[in-house]
Amino acid sequence: MSKKLEEYNVKLQETLKGTSIWKQNSFKFSPTFKHADIKIIQDNLVKSSNSSGYKFAMMEPHLESGASIKHFGFRIKESSSNWIAVGMCHKNVVVTKNYGFNFSSIGHGAYMISANGGSWSHSKIEHNNSVKVYY
Repeated sequence: MSKKLEEYNVKLQETLKGTSIWKQNSFKFSPTFKHADIKIIQDNLVKSSNSSGYKFAMMEPHLESGASIKHFGFRIKESSSNWIAVGMCHKNVVVTKNYGFNFSSIGHGAYMISANGGSWSHSKIEHNNSVKVYY
């Protein structure tokens, strides 16, 4: 493992443990801004009620609140699906698409990275077989 990757992993672990934006801002899944098939189990835990299609569940408050630089991480506790992705989105675009995600075309409203190494961009088609990490 490269030194930069090791440093990044240490920073991510610190973020998940202590001074993360999750604790500072009380992020939670929105009961309003989510696909109808997604059920909120706890403030920070959701579950899809069916496995067909790709769906969005947004967290609140939005990331533009507070300081301009953010460090955050996601922990996927359990997944019975072979696909899950996390990332950022353009709220208004996702709402107009009824919280559905069409991975095969641009304009879906999201910038995401998936558990199987894919990446998706709202405005640019990415190579879905490799993850790009910028430092």
